Amino acid sequence: MKLSIPVTTYPHHPTLPDRALIRNSDDARNPPSEPYRDLLVDAGCSVTMHDIYVPEYPGVDISHELSDVVRGADVVAILTGHDEYFGLDAGVLNGLMGQKYPVVVDGRNVLDADGFIGEGFVYKGIGRGDKNSHLM
Repeated sequence: MKLSIPVTTYPHHPTLPDRALIRNSDDARNPPSEPYRDLLVDAGCSVTMHDIYVPEYPGVDISHELSDVVRGADVVAILTGHDEYFGLDAGVLNGLMGQKYPVVVDGRNVLDADGFIGEGFVYKGIGRGDKNSHLM
């Protein structure tokens, strides 16, 4: 399985689609995704990274093709607000992930939460509460 966040119920194959710290920048100093990636790798997950602005980073393979990174992922976590992520199509992403219950973590509030939930995603957004209407 592919995972992109430290969630113990999905501990297999994560995707972290961003490496840069600043939106639309190649500045990869102390990126928000780094501690999450390290935790996931330490937990035995296969983690893939995407960033269209960061050409390379020591010790980390970065893909510049988002579709390659999310294909087969159990979870996709967006941790940088690049413009490219604002236009993600939930149906296309769901098809690429190919999971019965795909999970997306929107760490920058760049996604249409209701649109993703409508496409069958478990959506987790920072500061948005439980948009999935789960019983507490």
